[in-house]
Amino acid sequence: MRAPAVLLNVVIACACGGFAGYSIARRESQHELATLRQQQQVVLIREQEVRTQLEAALAARAALEQQSQHLQTELTERLQRLEDLAAKLNPSPLSPEAGSVPSTAGPEQKSDNAPQ
Repeated sequence: MRAPAVLLNVVIACACGGFAGYSIARRESQHELATLRQQQQVVLIREQEVRTQLEAALAARAALEQQSQHLQTELTERLQRLEDLAAKLNPSPLSPEAGSVPSTAGPEQKSDNAPQ
């Protein structure tokens, strides 16, 4: 009679231990899930912040590109005006404003119209 009682006590102890272990594992699992959800929320918030920063950076980049184009155009126009002014102040011998274009043929070269 003693063996069945011992067996019953062992089965009850195993059931109680299993239940306690299951309860502890469930509680830890729920705690781990809560921690993961909290981390997910933090990551989502950080992702939104980074997206906002990225959009601001892209907008700033577009503005800088537009300003760069404007400055490039302005500098090109200024350079052209300076070149025009320099040409007026010091005309080169090859420019149409300086008169006729000097011949590049030396005394050794004969022109095609010269008699032979």
